[in-house]
Amino acid sequence: MGVFSTGGVGIDLGSANLTICLENEGIVLREPSYVLTLREDTDQILAVGRDARQMLGRTPKDVALISPIMDGAVGNVELTTALIQRLADKALGKRRALEKNRLVVSMSQGCTRVEQTALEDAVRTAGARRSAMVRSSVAAALGAGVPIEEPRGSLLVCIGGATTEVTIVSMNGVVAARTLRTGSNGLDEAIMRYIRREKGLIIGQRTAEDLKIDLASAVRSPSLMRTKVTLRGRDAASGKPNTVEITAADVHNAIQPPLETLVENIRDAFENIPPELAEDILPQGLWLSGGGALLEGLSERLGEVLGLRVTIDENPQDDVALGCCMIAASDRLMTRFEQSGCLIEI
Repeated sequence: MGVFSTGGVGIDLGSANLTICLENEGIVLREPSYVLTLREDTDQILAVGRDARQMLGRTPKDVALISPIMDGAVGNVELTTALIQRLADKALGKRRALEKNRLVVSMSQGCTRVEQTALEDAVRTAGARRSAMVRSSVAAALGAGVPIEEPRGSLLVCIGGATTEVTIVSMNGVVAARTLRTGSNGLDEAIMRYIRREKGLIIGQRTAEDLKIDLASAVRSPSLMRTKVTLRGRDAASGKPNTVEITAADVHNAIQPPLETLVENIRDAFENIPPELAEDILPQGLWLSGGGALLEGLSERLGEVLGLRVTIDENPQDDVALGCCMIAASDRLMTRFEQSGCLIEI
């Protein structure tokens, strides 16, 4: 732990969720990246995280539900700072919890200079004794156990809520990277559109996400496809409450367009890898990380499309936060990644 009284804190600052990992404790908190404020005065914060997201689709006219992290980048510095501070206080069980800790926060591989500056401001204002930002793909690789210190290229695909990062890492640095502005949130939107078009029922984002988690599959499984649920929503024609029956096959069909786009983009990125790096990757395959990796059958589908072995650990949604925490807890890793240009100390 060094001079830091309670050790390192790693935060995966995602568009969908904020995940906190503590040194010696592991993942202690994962909550939606939402802030509930007064519409006319966003400084008046009513709730953050899970408490805020419960109001999704239910907010009164004088209240606004805001997601301050958009497409993997900070859209509102003040609300992002509040989100980090309040959820860190909750995770550590005390106010101003970051004051005596070293904090490392994930930074999207494809963020612009303006987006990077906004994130720096938010992290600095969060009040940690010492803080840094690290490329999310490097943190994910470290958390997933990818041999990033070896002098050979390793391919990592990290699927988040709003972005997907295809990265080749070697010698503790990023050799090549591509950020795709698509992620698992696109599947939720596709489910909402499909059910309105095919079933005449309007549902909210929370319901669509639940359907994705419970029924969605990247491959067609005969046993799964027969699963049925009764869905409640608003009739698209009459506007009255209505119920319809939805099968897993419906959800599978709904997610195909964005899923095919995602898989094709990953394949396109892979096919543009320099030949020398492809020689390194072929024997070991790719690592799949991020919350989007939890989609049933996705690893099988990617493996079939790319012709590669796909490795995924038990909790891929934790990889970035775990990697950030490992870096926060180690001066050696901090120095190593700073030298490779993947980490910026604030």
